[in-house]
Amino acid sequence: MDIEKGVIKIRKKGGPGSHNGMKSVIENLQTTDFIRIRVGIGRPKYETDKINYVIGKVPKEEQEILKKGTDLAVLAIQEIIKNGVDSAMNKYN
Repeated sequence: MDIEKGVIKIRKKGGPGSHNGMKSVIENLQTTDFIRIRVGIGRPKYETDKINYVIGKVPKEEQEILKKGTDLAVLAIQEIIKNGVDSAMNKYN
């Protein structure tokens, strides 16, 4: 929720922040030393609506924006494989 809808951010490593799924991944891998690509989903209109915003149905008008973000993430993964994470960070961050 810290990234604008459809925008991606690539990091070489780092903590989980408030993301419970990432906390679980780090706990199971026993390391924070792995590349992450985050796709922004924006923020809910009301702070009290976080849970429904994250796990609820995506409104039709926002689906295309999020699709563009996931499409960018695919391109970033390809860039990481071909040219490394630094190149992908320079290109997509």
